[in-house]
Amino acid sequence: MKRALSVFLAMLLCFLAVPFSVSAADESYPVEEKFSQNGPNSVKTIVFESGETAYTYYKIWYPENIENSTEKYPVIVYCNGTGMTDEDVNTVNLMTAFASWGYIAISNDHESSGNADSASKGLGLLLDLNENSDSIFYGKVDVDKVGICGFSQGGSGAINGASKGKQPNSSKFKSICALSAPHKDLAASILQNTPYDASKVSVPSFLVAGTGSTDAGSTTSTGICPLGKGLIENMKKINNENVIIGRYTGADHGTIQKSAQPYIIAWFNYTLLNDSFSSTAFVGENAELYSNSKWQDVYNKQSTDLPENPDPDDSLNLQDKVTTKLLTKISKILSKILEVIGKLLSF
Repeated sequence: MKRALSVFLAMLLCFLAVPFSVSAADESYPVEEKFSQNGPNSVKTIVFESGETAYTYYKIWYPENIENSTEKYPVIVYCNGTGMTDEDVNTVNLMTAFASWGYIAISNDHESSGNADSASKGLGLLLDLNENSDSIFYGKVDVDKVGICGFSQGGSGAINGASKGKQPNSSKFKSICALSAPHKDLAASILQNTPYDASKVSVPSFLVAGTGSTDAGSTTSTGICPLGKGLIENMKKINNENVIIGRYTGADHGTIQKSAQPYIIAWFNYTLLNDSFSSTAFVGENAELYSNSKWQDVYNKQSTDLPENPDPDDSLNLQDKVTTKLLTKISKILSKILEVIGKLLSF
């Protein structure tokens, strides 16, 4: 009797374990898991002077064994956020990841990258090195597999970089990823002065942001990259059928690079290298990104369920906010001046 009871209890425990194992499997995201880690290549960097006044150098991140290889390598050009350089830890991690997965990635110390001039010139340098027999990059650059990626103002840079006729090397970019790119009104404002026209982009595009108030906005603050005005509007304007947007739940402007990094790598693998494994994150009935519980508002050009008016209701537009802040500062200065005058008159 005791033996039969023991067998029954063992079978019952096995039965109860099944739902938990299925649930764990459902929460498995193999593409994200793979590219959360660096790839098999050790990474080296090399720096070149820019000869420019706005920024001083270009830095190239590359697989260490490139000198002994006969392969051609895909390229990623990176654009920094406002006031940032490529020494930002999230940028270092992303560029290292690109190179570890077999890319040549080029960055710089440009703190105002939104017009994509430094990105275009950086790519030009790399293309020149590809033709220079004294360079370690001689014949190693796959000129048909070039992507551009950028964060914040650099997101505007990614859009501008691939916009037809915007920069000399615009036509060479075959895919973009814009991270928390400022919506077009903010990009064009006196705060940024890096206007873009997303309709001039005709390559596959991955546009992402966070759900925090800095990116998404609130009733008292215009977001940098809100769902409607930032992501959906740009998705609709881009002249390519392969555009995907999404927001990392809980992330905000300062953390989106780190949060989205696995799918950034996968995006370029999919669109530049036609990698079948990476593509499972973005295409197919069970595309991983759409089912990943860490992400929300994942849509593409074919989506029929786009939300209407998804952004917070902000009673002041951007220009009103700038004017209000300016008037407030002037008012404070005048108050100080009157206070000083009052004290002087009291003597």
